[in-house]
Amino acid sequence: MADISQQVKEIIAEIWRESPAGKDGTWQEIADDVPLYALEEGEESLGLDSLDALEISMVVEERFDVVLPTEIEPADIRTVRQVVELLNRLLAEQR
Repeated sequence: MADISQQVKEIIAEIWRESPAGKDGTWQEIADDVPLYALEEGEESLGLDSLDALEISMVVEERFDVVLPTEIEPADIRTVRQVVELLNRLLAEQR
């Protein structure tokens, strides 16, 4: 089974390809620290938006059988690394 980071990148890549700002990218092209969406005009990111972020969170919850805390601000979880860290914490709490 793929590690959590790869699985998260695969989820993001699938949504990225379907996004209006997306491209035909693969999960291997997504760096751990690139922002998924920009907070400021001109900021480098994958170009995803808040709807994409919501879709990512729903797929992550379903695929990993976790519930993401509602108090988390989307601006606080902007990179693959941050998603993976949160997911690892939630999975550890479930054990």
